[in-house]
Amino acid sequence: MNITQTLAITWPEFTDALTYQITGMVVVFCCLALLCVILSISGAVAVRLEEKKKAAAAAAKAELAAAAPAPVAAAPVLGPEPTPAQVAALAAGIYDAAASSITPEVVAAIAAAVKVTVGNEARILDIKPVDTAYAQSGRTSIMNSHAINRG
Repeated sequence: MNITQTLAITWPEFTDALTYQITGMVVVFCCLALLCVILSISGAVAVRLEEKKKAAAAAAKAELAAAAPAPVAAAPVLGPEPTPAQVAALAAGIYDAAASSITPEVVAAIAAAVKVTVGNEARILDIKPVDTAYAQSGRTSIMNSHAINRG
């Protein structure tokens, strides 16, 4: 048996293979079209539900505004207003400007990250700068372990 006989394909085999391939492609495209229709319908339903929620929220807001008493004038603020970072740091009781080298903005960022991550249950007691000598000695020992011995 030579190579031309093993690679030869007859016309009926070719048409069977072609029919099989075309049938598979038609099934796949029909499924994709069905999925497209289903997603379009579900998207339209989601948009309508969202519009209903917005309308209900607007109606509730209007009802609340109609029932709310007239606003009272705010008390005047004396002196310059502190920044939100300073307010957060001072309110948390974790910032002592005289004893700390950490800025109030960093303290506020740490406090905000703790609140977002853990929630209101967490309480920051103290924030201190980290001594980097230990980390530096670790990096030095790792770099020394990679040294090339010459000789």
